[in-house]
Amino acid sequence: MKDSRIRTGLTGIAAATGLLIGASFIDPAQARPHEGWGLDPAQSIETRIERMTGQLGLTETQQAEIRTILEAERAQRDLQRQALREQIDAVLTDEQKATRDAAMRTRLDRRLERMTERLDLTDEQVASIQAIFDEQRTNPDLNRSDVRERISAILTDEQRAAINDRSERHFGSDRRDFREPADRDRL
Repeated sequence: MKDSRIRTGLTGIAAATGLLIGASFIDPAQARPHEGWGLDPAQSIETRIERMTGQLGLTETQQAEIRTILEAERAQRDLQRQALREQIDAVLTDEQKATRDAAMRTRLDRRLERMTERLDLTDEQVASIQAIFDEQRTNPDLNRSDVRERISAILTDEQRAAINDRSERHFGSDRRDFREPADRDRL
């Protein structure tokens, strides 16, 4: 009887550890397709505000207040995501962390390969984007919106347009885009 409880307890621990490890392999962009590559979280806020304005007739003051609320919520979500990573890291062994990091590196390498193929990136652009990805892995303060903005600055107008066209075809009118921030603000 006691052996059965121990086995059951160990099975539960193994299952929980497996879930934690599995969760650490999930790419947030794949888990939430509307926040993946080519989709800017800041633009998502604008899309939500535009939709609410159309449906509810928000005033400019209300739009500004809601924008502030949504931006604060996004910042809080980023902090929670970082805290989750730290909690998972505290549970993982060094070997498990190395395995997770290797899987993340593989995903980022595939992502960069696809970008290179789709956008015909130069070697210099690839190196610059690779440096941003490397920094993103080691700098918890570098959020996805910052990464997109920095990558956008590396791309040519034609490359940004290609991402926007692809995003438009894939996500329709709910897309967020990769235009220069100044160009986005004019809309």
